[in-house]
Amino acid sequence: MTKNRLADIFMDDPLGLLEVTPVTEQVERTPIEKKLIDSFIEINEFYEENGREPSLNGTIDELMLASRLQAMRNAPDKVKVLLNFDLYNLLKCEQSKSVTVEDILGEDPLSLLTLDEPDDSIFSLKYVKKNERIRPDYISRRNVCHDFENYETMFALVHSELKSGIRKLTVFKEQDLAEGKFFVLRGVLLYLESSNLETQEMQYESGTRLRNDGRTRCIFDNGTESDMLHRSLYKALLKDGFGVSERIEEGEINTEISDEDIQKGYIYVLSSLSSDPQVRTKKNLYKVGCCSGDVTERIKNASNEPTYLMSDVKVELAVRCFNLNVRALEGTIHQFFGNVNVSFEVYDRDGKKHYPREWFVAPLDVIREAIQLIVNGEIEKYKYDDIVQMLVMK
Repeated sequence: MTKNRLADIFMDDPLGLLEVTPVTEQVERTPIEKKLIDSFIEINEFYEENGREPSLNGTIDELMLASRLQAMRNAPDKVKVLLNFDLYNLLKCEQSKSVTVEDILGEDPLSLLTLDEPDDSIFSLKYVKKNERIRPDYISRRNVCHDFENYETMFALVHSELKSGIRKLTVFKEQDLAEGKFFVLRGVLLYLESSNLETQEMQYESGTRLRNDGRTRCIFDNGTESDMLHRSLYKALLKDGFGVSERIEEGEINTEISDEDIQKGYIYVLSSLSSDPQVRTKKNLYKVGCCSGDVTERIKNASNEPTYLMSDVKVELAVRCFNLNVRALEGTIHQFFGNVNVSFEVYDRDGKKHYPREWFVAPLDVIREAIQLIVNGEIEKYKYDDIVQMLVMK
């Protein structure tokens, strides 16, 4: 075939089938755009794993994803950035509308996609391995543990040790999540029997990330088991769980407090036992205060004191403070949760009106987390979002 013959072929192309569109250079993304794309990829991953978009009626994590998706849909500038990543038409845009096989075949006037031999169909993937990441991952459910009799005695022993103080509930930390350890998740004791961790390479617009994840085997003391992902277990325990300490043998000291540390008092969190409807109907209502001596001694006359709403109270949390200005710590907590401060109008036994102001509406675990951040000197990096009821980075 001569050079001129090739030129004739390229010139004789009335439908433009041989035209080549130059590949455009890779778009440079700003840090804000990269963060936006990564956030949207998380929503895509949720869809892949659950077969649906996140719902506002789901867990806190799912609620945050659903709120984020809604905000993206309502911002045309964000939609424009995310269109190329909208694999499942989550943005509800015409530009990202999913294309079906029927759509493709219907727009084939030259019958280029029609083949005489069914076995040669372009839709018969003979040599292409299916991408297991694209199909919805099977959802972890709790199933009956058929060999629970092998664990029943062990759970009974751990419950007994927790009750007697030989074991303690501890603040959950990521490094504690290891095989052979016990945890409490949403009030249920669990045993992490195995965790098949593998390092996975995740590709994002902003770069490559390595993530350790894999299926676990968790046995629960109610006779069920789960194979939830290691990463999912970590998030669940971080949000609503505790660690369980190893056995504390007699004479062993399980504390990091030295003889040089000086106890300055207590920060306490109380819930009200009042029968008053304006108090009883408020969910997550807590009083945060401080005292220099024993907390139970401080509240023994609560039903006669306006600051306790003229009612008995329950101690939900009492934190011993060492080497800290307790009053300053209390003031910082009150200031941090100022947007959810509740003011009540209370009358004492003599009919005098009072306005106690140390009551706040926030989940107990969030208050506990805020106290820890204040002690660590990191509270300025966070704020309390009363919509999702959790601490968020500023």
